[in-house]
Amino acid sequence: MQYDYYKILAIPRTADLSDIKKAYRNKAKLVHPDVNKSEKANEIFIIVSEAYDILSNEKKRYLYDIKLNFIDSEKKNAERKKHYYGSSVKNDSFTNTSNFQYDYKSFSKYSYKEKTDADYYKKSPFLYNMFFACGMVLGFIIIIVTITGTLKNYWPFPFVLISISGFILVREGWKGIMGKKTILSRTVKWFGK
Repeated sequence: MQYDYYKILAIPRTADLSDIKKAYRNKAKLVHPDVNKSEKANEIFIIVSEAYDILSNEKKRYLYDIKLNFIDSEKKNAERKKHYYGSSVKNDSFTNTSNFQYDYKSFSKYSYKEKTDADYYKKSPFLYNMFFACGMVLGFIIIIVTITGTLKNYWPFPFVLISISGFILVREGWKGIMGKKTILSRTVKWFGK
């Protein structure tokens, strides 16, 4: 959504049809290309006319209000996430407005595309796999250090339970690497046939 038509016509969202017509006439007098000699007067007049067209039609206005309420709730969620997680939230739900697709004729075209692991993998497969590989290496180090330290009596026996976190890191790292289309996974599948 590019424009807030209520702000363009300078009316509240509860305005009735007579208020919309009055606001449109006042704006049209100011921005009409015959009156306003600005270079962008024609573009602005088209936007004002579009705002009037949408808000004066009952069905289009209803759909537009639903879309506006949806976007307002997304903004609130984004602000809540930003407040909770800080300003470094990469998958902020309102930073990219091109993710919204809407068609006034068919009501069910609202869609928002969240970034998935596959998107991050496609962007940089080497870094994505290195993240999991580093986790696996860290897991192996935890396993070796805890088991060796316990066997050599550097630490008491319950200390070996810390190696469970190492096993979890190794398992999750392996699943992360093998879950993607890598050369190794293709080779394993090829030999399995």
